[in-house]
Amino acid sequence: MTNYLMTTLDWKILEKLQQDGRTSVSELAKNLNRSRSNISEHIEQLLSHGILKQFSITIDPEKLGFGVSAFVRLQASSKDHRKIINHVNDLPEVAECHVMTGSELLVMRVICKDMPHLRSLVDSLTQFGATQTDVIFATVKSEVRVDLGLEQSLKS
Repeated sequence: MTNYLMTTLDWKILEKLQQDGRTSVSELAKNLNRSRSNISEHIEQLLSHGILKQFSITIDPEKLGFGVSAFVRLQASSKDHRKIINHVNDLPEVAECHVMTGSELLVMRVICKDMPHLRSLVDSLTQFGATQTDVIFATVKSEVRVDLGLEQSLKS
């Protein structure tokens, strides 16, 4: 697949959709002073090139009863990589999992209902190696926000 050359309109579309993913093509066309077909074409290009991956919702885990969030680092042998990844993929509490360079094989962000729940989750990972757990007190930013400022940083 070839690289897609992003236009300023593409950046504006992404910015608007981040503000409200339910914004209709008609609304986008009106707000960006373009035709519906032009906006639809750009959205299709963003989807087909994997830039726009999906339309989704954001859930607050704390409001669902998951009041503890933490980063769990796992130091393990890469020879067990597939077995570890399969185990992690089966854990619904793992919100994110990243394979890392350096001393840790994986860094995970997890959500749990309480500290005993977190302890149990970490215990299930120790079969693969040493863990280090850092409880998150507060999250001040949790997403990549695309705007025209980000576009400018690519050009400089």
